[in-house]
Amino acid sequence: MQRVAITGVGLVTPLGLTAEEHVARSCRGESGIGPARAFAVEGHAAQALASVADFDVEPFLRFPKNSKFMGRAVQFAMRAAREAIDQSGIDARKMDASRVGIQVGSGQTGVEYDHFFPSLIMAWDAGREMDYKYLGGLPSHLIDRYICLRTLANGGLALLSTEFGIRGPNGNFAQKDTASAQAMHAAYLDLLEERCDVAVAGGYDSLATPGNFLAYKQAGLLSHADPAEAYRPFDSRADGLVLGEGAGFLVLERWEHAVERGATILGELCGAGSAMGATEQWRPAWTAETVRGAVGQAMGDARPDFVVACGMGTLDEDRCEAAALAALVGDRTPATALKSQTGYMGAGTAAVELGLGLLCARQGFVPPIARHALADMPGALDLVSRSARPLLQTEPLGMFLSCSWGGAVAALAVRAFRA
Repeated sequence: MQRVAITGVGLVTPLGLTAEEHVARSCRGESGIGPARAFAVEGHAAQALASVADFDVEPFLRFPKNSKFMGRAVQFAMRAAREAIDQSGIDARKMDASRVGIQVGSGQTGVEYDHFFPSLIMAWDAGREMDYKYLGGLPSHLIDRYICLRTLANGGLALLSTEFGIRGPNGNFAQKDTASAQAMHAAYLDLLEERCDVAVAGGYDSLATPGNFLAYKQAGLLSHADPAEAYRPFDSRADGLVLGEGAGFLVLERWEHAVERGATILGELCGAGSAMGATEQWRPAWTAETVRGAVGQAMGDARPDFVVACGMGTLDEDRCEAAALAALVGDRTPATALKSQTGYMGAGTAAVELGLGLLCARQGFVPPIARHALADMPGALDLVSRSARPLLQTEPLGMFLSCSWGGAVAALAVRAFRA
């Protein structure tokens, strides 16, 4: 039976700009969440944000001129994919590029009100009627000429393919929290069915923007806690999430291909599954049955050695997930959640959490849930809190869960090989 090897991981999140930095900080249970500085939040109860540190993307590019087409989130994707590909040792330009695939999960397109308001204010000045016919001339020059290219949902896919010379099977997924899990699932199937030999898979998003902040505030989903304590998955004090941004990419290969070229195999993608909730309520939009369906497809009869849960950080969703996990793995399997380390990253979440969880398992530990102190969840779960938990297995099997507000649930099964 065909197997799928993981040979590269790249991460860019508020926790760090390299995979190595992520592992070190995650082991210590640190968080990239802090006071919002990317935009003003005075007068709002929510004060926390998780922002990626500034960096120049051009040194990472083969075609630096293409940076003008990249929104903030795509820049994260480019750097993360570069790290993963460099670690794997793959160069699509030296291979049959049609045998290298790419599957991407993308989130917010990046359109913000401040991109258009200056133009509208000028066009409708002096009491003019609010008609778009006045947008011609000078007002139109206040709109970024590249905004259409920078805000395409599949713009990242096109730019990544161009940058790395990838010409094989490809796809773009936009299922929010499960988007990058779906991308990895698609890449997994491409490799199993031998449509390609190598696949780059991952996702990116940037929710740390004024428009998203106001939207999530209106939905009542943001944490009002002090930024030093905000975002506490599976904690009785949990009061909401903290918006973040980031990207995670992995290089997947047919097992034989990775072995033949002498690649270092970091882990194995063993299975993937997805399911959809069918409840009339929107919170939570999925049930324990939905979780069981996705996990059953991904894990089969195998029992995980550790779990990286969704851990949305909202009480209703956490309680539903905790009950499902308690029924599936009980209190004998260490379970963690990583969103309180990275912030809520939308479409980038699943790939980041899989990459980080895999690398931590390779180092022999399960990272703790940052800021977690008081558990009060249904069922019995062995939550990893306060400090990292040693993993004794030499090839631990991890179960990774992603859940979305719309009811989609995705599960991935990954075996880590100790470094």
